[in-house]
Amino acid sequence: MRRRARLAPIALALLTGAATSGAEVPAAYAPAAPPPSAATRAAAPAARPSSALAENDLDRLLAKLDAEEKALRAELDSIGPALELTRRRMIARGRAYYRHVRAGFLPVGGGFDALVDHAARVERTRLALERDLAREAELTRRSAELADRLTHLGAERAPLEVHREAMNRARVALAQEEERRAAFARAFETSVRPDYLAIYGADTGPAELDRRAGFRSLLGRLPFPIAGRAEVRKVSRRGAGGPGVELTALDGAPVRSVAAGRVAFADTYADYGLTVIVDHGERHYSVYANLGAADVRAGDQLPGGARVGTVASGPDGAKLYFELRRGAEVIDPGPWFGM
Repeated sequence: MRRRARLAPIALALLTGAATSGAEVPAAYAPAAPPPSAATRAAAPAARPSSALAENDLDRLLAKLDAEEKALRAELDSIGPALELTRRRMIARGRAYYRHVRAGFLPVGGGFDALVDHAARVERTRLALERDLAREAELTRRSAELADRLTHLGAERAPLEVHREAMNRARVALAQEEERRAAFARAFETSVRPDYLAIYGADTGPAELDRRAGFRSLLGRLPFPIAGRAEVRKVSRRGAGGPGVELTALDGAPVRSVAAGRVAFADTYADYGLTVIVDHGERHYSVYANLGAADVRAGDQLPGGARVGTVASGPDGAKLYFELRRGAEVIDPGPWFGM
């Protein structure tokens, strides 16, 4: 009796609905909008790095974003199949619900109990359909939420990637500069290496005398590294520790080695710009700086007068900076040129 009393209103509503239209799902059965999900909220946007952000902190921040993105993509990938299954189930239950509603007065022939059982089936189908609708709405909402968070992650990652790339470039540049500085210093020590074979002499005077006397025999008659007339003045280059000479020439004029020797350095270096250092033996070196191009590489053996590069143009015209060194000590080139 209790069951009949509880289900009687449902049966009455079903009979009334069947008597009117009976072909459509009653509007009263439309599911309410699902409440906001209590699922895991998206993480707060990561802080942008300052210019002083340590590299380790930057790597940890990027790793955190990577982990979050991986988790979000995994969840997003799982939503697709779940949403497809829910929609298939909705279609099946919707058809079943439609058939139950269309039955209308048919169960009356089986008595009141049959009618009540029919009404209970209809109600169960309606509730299941309502749950499916709520589930579909939740999955759709969560899918949009994940896609939006992934977009924000991409926006957060972009400046971090740029910052890390800048740090990597700075680190590489610093390492290269340190290597050039070390190579520049090592260039004035090559003559003491056991595997070094120096070629002495120059393109002036008897060859036998040059090989016997070495670079020191050129004191007072060292040829200029630029052919033809050139304005020459003594200058001091920052960090050189001694005087050098600056020769004004035409832009792109060839620069030649003042004597035979081995190229000990050919690279860009600090305030010297593109620089070539030639080891002439007996710990004597010639330095050609501010080059526009270098035509030699470290390790090349050069005869006297060999082309080492070209003069670069600058705001004050094309100027070659030249030094002579004994070991790492800069020596006055004037007496060597007979100045």
